[in-house]
Amino acid sequence: MAKLRFAALFALAFGFLHAQDTQVVTLPAPPPGQAGQSAAQAVASARATRVVGLLWKATSATTTVYLAGSLHFGSQDMYPLPDEMEAAFERSSILVVELDPSAVTSAMAGALMSTGMYPPSDSLWNHVSERTRSLLPGFAAERGLNAEMLARFKPWAASLVLSAKMLESAGMRTELGIDVHFLDQARGSKRIEELETAEEQIQAFSGVPERELARSIEKAVTDPGHTDHVLHTMRTAWLNGDAAGIEGILTEDARESPETQKRLIDDRNVRMAAAAERYLHGSEPCFVVVGAGHLVGKGGVVSRLAAKGFSVKQVKPAAPAPAAK
Repeated sequence: MAKLRFAALFALAFGFLHAQDTQVVTLPAPPPGQAGQSAAQAVASARATRVVGLLWKATSATTTVYLAGSLHFGSQDMYPLPDEMEAAFERSSILVVELDPSAVTSAMAGALMSTGMYPPSDSLWNHVSERTRSLLPGFAAERGLNAEMLARFKPWAASLVLSAKMLESAGMRTELGIDVHFLDQARGSKRIEELETAEEQIQAFSGVPERELARSIEKAVTDPGHTDHVLHTMRTAWLNGDAAGIEGILTEDARESPETQKRLIDDRNVRMAAAAERYLHGSEPCFVVVGAGHLVGKGGVVSRLAAKGFSVKQVKPAAPAPAAK
């Protein structure tokens, strides 16, 4: 993925960052002139167009399963969500998510992340290029990170930390992620089920070859402007319900990082589609929220369910009524 920055990949497909109690993401300051606005007014003024979002309705002979594409790091302009998405959630008995952050304690997250640390005799500097070694300290410092601390981590763990900071810089935060939004509403009122555990997500990511992650880190630090462009494009595609736009981000130059694509997207798509199929064979309506990257494209969950013979249609908000003359 020569041009796809890993921050975008995580926002689209990888939910473990939710589980880290790192307090690394904060809301951007309001634009000039908005200081006295209420939260609702700030959201309304920040959004120039209506939110479409990514939602599909899959039906079987016995039930309906809604598939909502999440950005695990969201932004203020994604809310309020479309009425159709909120209504689909209300009609569902079960909320299904990749991972419920509340089930991952700080101690558990710390233990998992410790598997991504080098022993004292080694460091990240021995596994990245000289160019990365020279640029990363400044890149990290600009984002409030200590380069020597970062050097303790293996490329996959360093990527997690860097991704959180890059997403923060783009004005995105975990508290505004689509899955977190619905998890907050479901607690105490709906059954919540997970598709994966934190251990499984970490295992998937830590299995990506070091060379691919090291190359991604280098591209991020040498061309941060492109990372910002990709994140903006991703968020715009989600707001517009543009599944093809999301797919384009994920597949851009994917041939250069085949194991990243396989382990973080393709392999997990197979398991998620199989889980969705099981729910479709049941009798309870379900609302499934996974990273938007898992739903789109030929190998995505939506296509896999359609290939199994289920009716799967994208749900978009009704067009607004024309203004009265």
